Amino acid sequence: MASLFVIEGQDWSSKAIIAALDRQGVSLSDLENELGVGKNAIRNVFYRKCGRYEEAIAEKIGVPPALIWPSRYFSDNRLTA
Repeated sequence: MASLFVIEGQDWSSKAIIAALDRQGVSLSDLENELGVGKNAIRNVFYRKCGRYEEAIAEKIGVPPALIWPSRYFSDNRLTA
């Protein structure tokens, strides 16, 4: 994936994730409402593995979670989740 904001094989920055969601017309608040979680709860995904939030974000963007957070899914070139 060629992009100014994303480096292949590295976790996307929170700004890149927010921009990708915005491009799809979705905000973090929209996702929180959809998932029924509290305000700013989904931001935990930027700091630690949160499978439910990762899947929701990836689904809205249209890519697998492992593409957004390869460090959480791959170890020594093997799938870990």
